[in-house]
Amino acid sequence: MYDRIVLRRSGMLTAILQPPEAVRRLVENALTYERREYLRGKTARWAQKKFQITPVHCYQHVSDPDDVVPSQLVFPSGFIPRVAGVLKRAGYRVFLKDTTPKRPSQYWEPQWDAIFPKVTWRYRQKEVLEKMLAARVGGQIICPTGYGKGLLIRCFCQLLPHLRIDVSTHSLDVLEQIYADLSVGIPGVSIDCSSFQRKGEGSVRLYSGKSLHHSDGMADVLIVDEGHEWATDAYMASLVRYRNAKRFMFTASPIRDDGAHFELEGAFGPPLVNISYQEAVEHNCIVPILVQMVDVVMDENPAEGYSETARERWGIWRNRVRNEVIADTARKIPEDQQVLITVKTFEHAAFLKKHLPEFTLCYADSESTKADFSRYVSWGLIPSSEVYVDRERRRELKEAFESGKLRRVIATPVWNRGVNFKDLSVLIRADASDSTVADTQIPGRTARLPHRTDKPYGLLIDFLDQFDIGYHRKALRRKKRYEANSWKVERVGRAPMR
Repeated sequence: MYDRIVLRRSGMLTAILQPPEAVRRLVENALTYERREYLRGKTARWAQKKFQITPVHCYQHVSDPDDVVPSQLVFPSGFIPRVAGVLKRAGYRVFLKDTTPKRPSQYWEPQWDAIFPKVTWRYRQKEVLEKMLAARVGGQIICPTGYGKGLLIRCFCQLLPHLRIDVSTHSLDVLEQIYADLSVGIPGVSIDCSSFQRKGEGSVRLYSGKSLHHSDGMADVLIVDEGHEWATDAYMASLVRYRNAKRFMFTASPIRDDGAHFELEGAFGPPLVNISYQEAVEHNCIVPILVQMVDVVMDENPAEGYSETARERWGIWRNRVRNEVIADTARKIPEDQQVLITVKTFEHAAFLKKHLPEFTLCYADSESTKADFSRYVSWGLIPSSEVYVDRERRRELKEAFESGKLRRVIATPVWNRGVNFKDLSVLIRADASDSTVADTQIPGRTARLPHRTDKPYGLLIDFLDQFDIGYHRKALRRKKRYEANSWKVERVGRAPMR
């Protein structure tokens, strides 16, 4: 079989006109994935299962009932390599016809002399930029936390000063960090998000994910950081305005538990570069991570008989024995080492604060109202002298922790991303969560090369909960994901029965 198949690309969409039945079936199978939706509460009980699997079709048949316009099979242009590969393996000759409007070639000529301040390239960083420049549609750059994504984004913008480049991300804290990185060496950078707006006359514009509708969509390039968070219907819809732009995404967590990372390939293209943690460690881009799993053993199960939020509240957030184990572990760390304890909720942070009064709380104002704060003060969990953390206070805490002046913090997910803690020595995970993304993103805080202190490795301390089969299984899954990243995992002692 040597039939000729033409893929007709126009911006973010590609079509096959009047596809033969065999071609149609091949493409449909290649562009269908199974999305896993976790069921909770009454929905899970009624369905008698914990998750539901739904096939998602990343293509559409377009037909004219009057047969004036030929029928088409349309799919996102990021899937071109996947579709072409499937068809070629089936014996078809595949050709691409690209009618996407684009700037004259001189606009895309990289100006390597324009990079300022001058940089010493880390392992494969220049290769990443070269592949981004050569990409037709876009692509994914998969690299570990601490590898230097901020530097790569800045250098890419400097290489192409005559193009309009938009940069976006979900987290406001990440966006502010990118703004700080780009403002070094790039004049006139503008930023548009709910908490921080600054007009600039330059060609680089920053938008939060929820502010992307303010963009006119006329950018030549769109760069998304923490791209794994964009596999939602709302964010996918926001990309429609960038019909002709090359689209790139950076992430350290390319795999999502729900399988929706498949759609990111259609929106941005396949991976251009995939650098593992172990590879980055071997080439001195980041420090290795050592994981210690501490046992939490109890003679009763405080989570038993509860479901969903109540189960977490009594099994994790307000579990006195577990919080005491966390506090004892934290106090054993030498005072000259910087320690960050991560929790899922402000409620858990408050109950841990009771055991660790020397630690400072950090949280988003959206996670805690002043009424919540006052209630925990009245319960004696938080000292009355403690200052409520608003956005300005959180920025001060972040700067103090980055500079090393602040050394002991309990933080909600507000610091799971968008922070640059180069001297963070020890990260204690108290959250007990179960997420492929979190199990890569959170530990990565400790992997950055140190700035002021000697740090042969980053220490991650997690807890192997023994009192409940569900939380025990979650801990084992976290341990398995740590090992999959080639991190050394040690089991530390047994906590006494309580």
